[in-house]
Amino acid sequence: MKENAQVDGMRERLMEYHAHDPEPRLFASLLRQIEDPFRPRDENGRLRLNPILLLLALILVLAAGTFLFFSFGGL
Repeated sequence: MKENAQVDGMRERLMEYHAHDPEPRLFASLLRQIEDPFRPRDENGRLRLNPILLLLALILVLAAGTFLFFSFGGL
């Protein structure tokens, strides 16, 4: 495989980027993943959750609640 000057430059920039923070923080990465991609922060700098993830979490809680109600409710 031929070495390309563009690939070498990209590799150097990537190594320089990761040299600033060699160990990515799990919590920061998780927050970045659950943020709303269109409006990530509100006026006070607080996090806005992704509406799709919020809807999926709500459906999961309702399904689990329904399962537990009919499993242990004695109906």
